[in-house]
Amino acid sequence: MHLAYLIAAAIGCTLLIAQVALQLLGLGGGDDVAGHDFGGDADLGGDGDVHTDIHEGETNLFFGVLSFKTLSAFVAFFGLSGLASAELGVASAGLQLLIAVLAGLAAGAVVVVLMRLLVSLNTSGTTRLEDAIGKTARVYLSVPGGGDGHGKIIVDIGGREVELLAITPGPTIPTGAAVEVVKRTEGETFEVVRI
Repeated sequence: MHLAYLIAAAIGCTLLIAQVALQLLGLGGGDDVAGHDFGGDADLGGDGDVHTDIHEGETNLFFGVLSFKTLSAFVAFFGLSGLASAELGVASAGLQLLIAVLAGLAAGAVVVVLMRLLVSLNTSGTTRLEDAIGKTARVYLSVPGGGDGHGKIIVDIGGREVELLAITPGPTIPTGAAVEVVKRTEGETFEVVRI
């Protein structure tokens, strides 16, 4: 049994380390066995709003918790706990196996809980440009006066700095000036007035 625990620990730990390394390099993606992932695919909708689709693998409870990360954690902690119980003098092979299985299940459960927590912390990813109306913004590129062309502003929408096109019916507004967003005219273009 000692050899089986050692092999399980080596395989599980190697897989966990490889997953962490790949994610640090930006190569790790979602890994749900059911074909779903916990990542998001963003696209710019026709209305100018940013939409993010999040696939959570909720269709089947079994496949929702069965992922490569979960299995890797189970195998790693199964092996490590089996080795630890043998080294600590647990004489019964059955008790060693029970300890190893329980530790593996606990590690898998922790991974599932953490993944679900990460998904729940993720917002829908939708930035509603209409939320810019009434906010104070900063002019990024000067806004020509009299509605005679577009400038650019930066406005905070939901904790995110968004760059928008701007026009003004009044005099030209220079770069760096503070403005108030009055209304949306079309697409990503907003009317602004200097504060």
